[in-house]
Amino acid sequence: MVGSMFAQEKNLNIESLSSESCNCIEKISAAEKHKNQAVNKCLSETIAKNIPTDIASAKGAEDSRSEEIYKLLENHLIDHCKALKSLLFTETEDVGHASSKNVLAQLAYDDGMDYLKEEDILNAIEKFKKAVLLDPEFVYAWDNLGVSYRKNDQLDLAVEAYQKSLKLHPNGKLPLINLAVVYNLAGNQEKSSEYYQKYCEYFPEDPEGYYGLGLIEYSAGNLESGLDHLVHSFILYSAQQSPYRSDAAGKIGYIYNDLKSKNQTEIFDRVVNKYDLKIKMN
Repeated sequence: MVGSMFAQEKNLNIESLSSESCNCIEKISAAEKHKNQAVNKCLSETIAKNIPTDIASAKGAEDSRSEEIYKLLENHLIDHCKALKSLLFTETEDVGHASSKNVLAQLAYDDGMDYLKEEDILNAIEKFKKAVLLDPEFVYAWDNLGVSYRKNDQLDLAVEAYQKSLKLHPNGKLPLINLAVVYNLAGNQEKSSEYYQKYCEYFPEDPEGYYGLGLIEYSAGNLESGLDHLVHSFILYSAQQSPYRSDAAGKIGYIYNDLKSKNQTEIFDRVVNKYDLKIKMN
C-alpha cells in the first residue's frame, strides 16, 4: 500500500528522501547523548520539507499517511545508510562487529543481506551460516541469521543465533530487542519481559523497550506497570517526534477503556498523574 502511494505522488522519491535524511544523520556526532532523538529529527524534518502539506500534516505522527511514509523511509535507511548503522549499533560506538576482516565471510554476509532484502529467506540463512562459520565472531552475521530464522518461524534457532551475538557483545541492540520479540512469539512472556527490561537498562532513551515491556506486563495482568511503561514510551516517542507515538497512544486508549470496563480507572489516573500528563478520555 505504501509503495503504491509513492508511485501515485509525483513529488515523492524514497531514494531522494533517504539520501537527504542520511546526509543529516552523517552530521550527528558520535558523542551525541540523544542519538535516537537526533535521528528521528532528521527523518521528520526531511518529510516535513519534502512532502506536500496535504500528505504530511504539521504533527506528522497523527497523520496515517505521513506515518506510513516515515516507516518506509526508516526501513530504506536501515538498509542503505551506513551512518545510521554506525550510530545505532551500540551506545558505545563500537562498530567493529558490523563487518568482518575475513573477506570471504564479508562476501557471504553481503550476499545474505541481498537475499534477505529479496525475502529469499532460505538462501539468506545459508549465506549467514557460511559467514559465521568463516568468522565466528561476526556479530552482525549472527544477528541477521537470527532475523532470518525468525522470518522462517524457526524460533529456537533464532534464539540461539541472538544468544551467540550477545555472548560476543552483551549490550547489542539488535539481539536484545529481538530476543524479547522472539520469546514473546514463542509464548514465553517471562523471558520476553526479561529481555525488554535489559533493553531498557542499556537504552533508557529508546521507547521501543518500554512499549514492548508495557504490552507484555499488561497482558500478564500487571495493569499499572504495563500502563506505566506504555505512557513512558509515548512520552519518549513524542519527544523524538516519532510517528510511532500514535501506536502508543492507541494502546493507552485501549487500556483506558479496558480499565473503565473493570471500574479501575483509578489506575489510569495514578499513572497519568505520575507523568503529569493532561489526557482527556471519554
